Amino acid sequence: MKTAVVYFSLGGSTRSYARAEADARQAALFEVRPAQKYNPITAFVRGCPAARAQKSVPLIGPLPNLSEYDRVVLMAPVWAGFPAPPFNSMVELLPRGTTVEILLVSSSGDSSACADKVREQIQNAGCTLAAQRDIRVMRR
Repeated sequence: MKTAVVYFSLGGSTRSYARAEADARQAALFEVRPAQKYNPITAFVRGCPAARAQKSVPLIGPLPNLSEYDRVVLMAPVWAGFPAPPFNSMVELLPRGTTVEILLVSSSGDSSACADKVREQIQNAGCTLAAQRDIRVMRR
């Protein structure tokens, strides 16, 4: 089974976990970048409302061709209880019929408030959600 790990990271935590996940699975690793970059202030002011509304954002290339993979692991930070907007853009890259796993990274370690909406989002993309996990990042 050919697997890809696709992620967005603002501060680097999700990047670290995505690299570890790709290494453990011997998977291809792809980072997506929004065309309009975020910083901590714009993530709060612009990104959090967009995350709650499950809006996507334009991504800059090169973008991965996910049709080459049997399983895709999507990873993103949680902002205001929902995956960051680039996550929604990653969902739009998924070919119909793809088996998907979701790993969401947050300091609370709980994305249960959005779990049903994210599951529905994957199903509406014509994909199968195989697993959904939360990763809790310990802040100092």
